[in-house]
Formats: sequence, structure tokens, C-alpha cells
Amino acid sequence: MKANNFGKHGWWIIIFTLFIYMFTSTAPDILNVTTTGFAERFGMASGDPLLIFAAIGGFVGIPLALIVGQVISKKGVKGPAVVLLFILAIVWFLYGRCETFTQYAVIATIVAALANVGNLVITQQLMSNWFPKKKGTALGWATVGMPLDSAITVAVFQALIVKKGLSAPFYMMCIIFVILAIVMIIAVKAYPEEAGAYPDNEPISEEERKANLEALTNYKSEITVGKMFKIKDFWLLVITFGFLFIGLIGIMSQMVPRMVSIGLDTNSAIMWLTIASVVGIPGSIAWGIVDQKIGTKKTTIIFSALWAIMTLLAAIGCGMGSIPISIASVVMVSCLQGGLGNLMPSMVINVFGRYDFAQANKLVVPFVVGIRTLAFIIMPMILGMSATASAGYAKIFVVFTVLTVIALISACGLSKETIGKK
Repeated sequence: MKANNFGKHGWWIIIFTLFIYMFTSTAPDILNVTTTGFAERFGMASGDPLLIFAAIGGFVGIPLALIVGQVISKKGVKGPAVVLLFILAIVWFLYGRCETFTQYAVIATIVAALANVGNLVITQQLMSNWFPKKKGTALGWATVGMPLDSAITVAVFQALIVKKGLSAPFYMMCIIFVILAIVMIIAVKAYPEEAGAYPDNEPISEEERKANLEALTNYKSEITVGKMFKIKDFWLLVITFGFLFIGLIGIMSQMVPRMVSIGLDTNSAIMWLTIASVVGIPGSIAWGIVDQKIGTKKTTIIFSALWAIMTLLAAIGCGMGSIPISIASVVMVSCLQGGLGNLMPSMVINVFGRYDFAQANKLVVPFVVGIRTLAFIIMPMILGMSATASAGYAKIFVVFTVLTVIALISACGLSKETIGKK
């Protein structure tokens, strides 16, 4: 089984999912450059209070992810995905037209909630349908969209805001999501069997292909919600990826302000974010290869250990006011970023299998979203209690390091064997 032999249909799904990952990652990333503009529009002294709506949106995303996950488990992924993409197009348009604090509060909350669902539910379900065995490598390619977003979107937003005004990049996002929705209607199939292809591009007979499709569309998981909550691995998955993602969201949403706090100007901070994110693109692919070679559990443990080193470096860089150490942590997080997006669905598939993935993921995702959203509460609280911004960020990264060590311990307890239906 050649790891990258996905076939033309498989590569198309990977490329399309890459763009979904990319543009559903935009919402937290652009907080680096948009909150100041909105604060000025609303007559506020600082944009920091606006971060709370990303947190509220994350919490709103918990029941929303449960609902969408339930619909997907019963009706399939394509219909809910198309509806979500069209709604995102509408709210991104409205985002750019916010003229009051109240309007911003409502729209920013909705965007954050919907983006979480798109980034963690739609993408993961689509990829698990197509690549149950080659999940590591396939996700490694698809999650390139996450560092690609960091490399491109923040800089594009900043450039459009300077040249065309604050609303311009939000209109761009509206157009992008309309295009993605139309493309999904016309050219994306929920299952490889619907496209006349095979899972993982491994040829099977026509009879087997039809039997697979019928089995998937009619499958009813025996793992109920009550049973799921009694499974040790469910809670270990939530703790591991919840505590890792809380660091990712905290880091990426405040990368530019953090670098400015240690002495860089805004343009230089954006430049380093872009450079580091470009470096991180092959990192995403590499994590997929490692996952496929040595197994998802071992890869998750190694990843967690490196993540702890990265957050510790970031804490030291901010505490010392060291630009070189801080830049090293930025490069490191960019290389790790795509791997985190890869490993969570890969580990859920590994534990629960292709057939029970939807049932497990619809519960894992809301809990992970709820935990990672705490970043938007932790950061303003610590920054508000700190004498300087750099000291505040140093304390934040100490907290993230402790949480990552807990995630590492949790990852060590995950099962190697699949407990769901393969």
C-alpha cells in the first residue's frame, strides 16, 4: 500500500479539504490584525475586550457541533457541509459591516462557532470516509491548509485593511465560502464509493464497492452516548487534544501582539509569522508520514513532548524579552500546527474505526472545542493582571506548558487497538 497513492478522486478530496481547513482556520488567526481596527471603529481604547467573543463563539460551538455531528451521523456529511459553507459566506459578509459593539458581539460569536464546526467536524468526517487506513498521510496533506492560512491570510487581511479599509477582507471571505459551497455541490462526493472509487484507493470488486456503500449509509452504531461516556479512551482523547488545542488557539490568535510585546513592530511580526508558517507547510506533511510509519499513538506522544518544549521556549522568550528565542518558538509551532489538526481525527479513527467515527467524533469535538475555547478567557485574564504584556504572555505560556504535560500523560494511556468497527 503506497502511502501517497490516493488516486485522482482521492487527491481531489484532499485538495478540497485543504481549503476547508485553511479558511475555517481564518477566524482566530485574523484576530492578530482586526481587533484594533474594530476597536477604533467602535471608539474603544483597546481591542483586547473583543477577544471574549471568540470564547463565547467556542462555547456556542459545543451544542452546534453536537447537532451537526448528529445530523451527519444520520444523513451524511455533504448536505450539512454545503449549508454550513453558505451560512459562513453570509456571516463573513456581515462581519465586515459591523458598525457597533453589539453587532460585532453577535456576528463574531456566530463566525467562531461555525468555523469550529467546519474545521473539526466537516473536514474530519470527509477524510475518515475516504481514507480509513491511509488517514495519517492523507490528513498530513490536507492539514497543510492550517499553516497555509497563517502564512497567507493574516498578511492578506493586513494589506487589504491598509489599502481598501477594514471591511474589504471580510467581503473576500464571503466570496471564498460561496465558491467552496458551489464546488462541494457540484464536485465533491461524501464517500469514495459514490465517485466510483475505493477507500484509500485500494481496488475492490464492484460488488464489494456497492456493499460497502450500502453498509456505510445504513450503519447504526452500537456505541450510544451513554456507552461513549463510559469508555476510558473517549476521555483521554478529550483531555489530550483539548489541552493541546487550547495552546494552539491561544498562540495563533495572539502571535502578532505577543511578538510586538517583546520589541518587534507589527509588520516585522507579521513577516515572521508568514515565514514560520511557510516553514510549517512541509511539517504538516511530515507529521502525516510519521503517523503512517510508526502509528498514531506513538506520534501523538512525540508530538505532545515537542509541543511542551515549544510552549516552554515561548515562555522563556517572553520572560526574557528575547526575540531570537521567541522566533524559534514561532517556527516550532508552525511546524507542529498542521500535525495537531492531523493527529486528532487520525487518533479518533484509530480508536473507533471508520464505521463508528461519526458517532465518536460528534462527541469528542464539542468537548475539545469547549476546552480550547478557554484560551480566550485565560489570556485576557492573565494579561489584565500582569504589569507588562510580555510578562503576561510568559505566564500564559507557563500555563500552556503545564496543560501540555497533562496532555502528554493522557496520550500515553490511549489504546493501541481499535474498539469500534473498522
